[in-house]
Amino acid sequence: MSDDRTIIVENPFHTARVKPVRKGKKPPKLLAIVHQSGCTGCEVCIAGCPVDSIELVAGPNPENPGFNQTVEIDLARCIGCQNCSQDCPWETITMYNSDDAFTAWGNETLKSELYVTEDVLGELNEKNGVETEEEEQEVTA
Repeated sequence: MSDDRTIIVENPFHTARVKPVRKGKKPPKLLAIVHQSGCTGCEVCIAGCPVDSIELVAGPNPENPGFNQTVEIDLARCIGCQNCSQDCPWETITMYNSDDAFTAWGNETLKSELYVTEDVLGELNEKNGVETEEEEQEVTA
């Protein structure tokens, strides 16, 4: 039986990775997920986030990235405070139980810059001059 699921990993080169990580021993009970298909990128949610876990995501047109911009919530930093879901004028942010949040994220996220596929990570590593263990083994063989 083949498994055709796409593996998503954190983008270690995103500027959000220099921000402080969520504190505490236990993850929050709820995490916020943006339904990007309804998000207008108005940035109201960003102002209300106490831990700066909401990032702008450029629109699909590389010549005009501000057009159709959206937001994405960094699940690694979200504390589940619900400010963003209450502040969103378009009601496109929903709180999910932590156990269900990653599935909901996969269903509702159209474009991510915080979490990328393994292929994109490989391209980012190459662009930033990072060698993986596989590449190091090929060089020494």
